[in-house]
Amino acid sequence: MKSPKYVRHLICETLHLDSAAFLYRNGFEEPLYCISDRYSPVVEGEDPQAVISLIKEGNRDYQIRLAVQGAYHVEKPSYYVKDPVEWREWLWICIPRCEFLKLAGFLVRVFKRRLKA
Repeated sequence: MKSPKYVRHLICETLHLDSAAFLYRNGFEEPLYCISDRYSPVVEGEDPQAVISLIKEGNRDYQIRLAVQGAYHVEKPSYYVKDPVEWREWLWICIPRCEFLKLAGFLVRVFKRRLKA
């Protein structure tokens, strides 16, 4: 699937993640986790990655976009202390230390562009 033509990706970098998880809450139904976890005890072979991009969309200012890709699985939250319906957070992206330099390098490339609004 192609990217929308109105978003220009100016710089991209792919980072390997330890995990990415999204808590889906839908009214009165039970919450669900959508998880991609490199070290999952439930599913093997997941390789979550983050694609971080400097984008320019129409006449908006520059933005940094973070997209997650890779295989994932869905499960019901089962190892929690507080009811997931009450959680304030609903998205977690865990970047391992070995990817910090790659992320820093991406940000340096962004700042070297001397972006003007």
